Amino acid sequence: MAARIVVSLSTAADEASAARELVTQLRQQAAGAPVRGGLVYSTIGFQAAALQKALVEQLPGVPFVGATSCLGVGSTQGFRTERAVSAFWFVGDGFRFGVSASARTGDVRGQGRALAQHALQQGHIPPDAARFAVVHATPGEEEALLSGLSDVLPRRTLFIGGSAADNDISGQWSVWSSDGVHRTGAVLAVCDWPWRLTAICQGGYLVTRRQGTVTRAKGRTVYTIDGRPAAEVYNEWLDGQLEPFLRTGGSVLGKTTLCPLGVSRKMEGLETHVVVHPEKVLLPERALTLFADVREGEQVTLMRSTTGALVEQSGRVAEWAMGSSGLTRDELAGALLVYCAGCMLTIEKQVPDMLRRFQQAVGQTPFVSLFTFGEQGCVMPERPEHGNLMTSLLLLGNR
Repeated sequence: MAARIVVSLSTAADEASAARELVTQLRQQAAGAPVRGGLVYSTIGFQAAALQKALVEQLPGVPFVGATSCLGVGSTQGFRTERAVSAFWFVGDGFRFGVSASARTGDVRGQGRALAQHALQQGHIPPDAARFAVVHATPGEEEALLSGLSDVLPRRTLFIGGSAADNDISGQWSVWSSDGVHRTGAVLAVCDWPWRLTAICQGGYLVTRRQGTVTRAKGRTVYTIDGRPAAEVYNEWLDGQLEPFLRTGGSVLGKTTLCPLGVSRKMEGLETHVVVHPEKVLLPERALTLFADVREGEQVTLMRSTTGALVEQSGRVAEWAMGSSGLTRDELAGALLVYCAGCMLTIEKQVPDMLRRFQQAVGQTPFVSLFTFGEQGCVMPERPEHGNLMTSLLLLGNR
């Protein structure tokens, strides 16, 4: 086999020790094969700048990107919280891997174009050869970033991504690459992986019959649905569960994880939904703020799920991806699982069960999971989107 994926994990007491442990595990498993690049995910228990610096010292010249994950990280070694870091390494020959990073600029779409161009150049990858792209940004304007990336990368490029997270939405998140750390910015990895692969982005929610058309919106605030205050309409769909917030305003995140909104996407007779998580009720307009953009004229639908369905979601997505692509467990080199932090917090005590369910689906395949404040991927072919409360999955084949 020309290439493989190696996973390493550390819960060491300090950043330098964690980096050494990650790299020791990597070298033991790589057995002398070249390390082409990596994806590194950490809780906020580690200081990002110190961890990044220690990894660069341990792996000079090896490109990598990463992001902070909410509460914990997961891998084939289980679920670790508080102070933990997991890494997904690309080892061997037959492929190219390039990365880029930048602080957020006023022109986010332009930033996306620049990121894509630099990652391709850094990896010596012709633009039409990019097979998949891994993107991580700090929360905000992910849609514009994806548009810029899509201006450069070919339409067939498979996207997977997740917005950096912390434990309580206080802004302690960050993203990083082998070139530096950004508290507000984005990182990108691009690869020309020549073997079979597939990616999918789905929400573990069912569609209800309660729906309406957005009649006034700006960015991530929906003011009216069907000409009425958005929070009033949403409250009616929830049979009055948000009544107190119509008087006081405030955060409804905890109340809406199992009953978010879905934005309709249609293509060639098929329909699916990008899930968006209502965040706050704004007074006096009784508007709704969200964690994703919604445009005027789009149709929104009340979605429903259960904690049991969220536990099963990662395994179901993996099974669906393997079934639709024809990939089997024996052909898998590695899997990257991006799972929404809001869903993770809802099933917090059952996260180990969720990861076991995922591992049942992919077998002994090396995998890493992170928990994000927004997910990116293609809910429809060749159309990367940003949503919430979703599962984004990349499966890499070895033949």
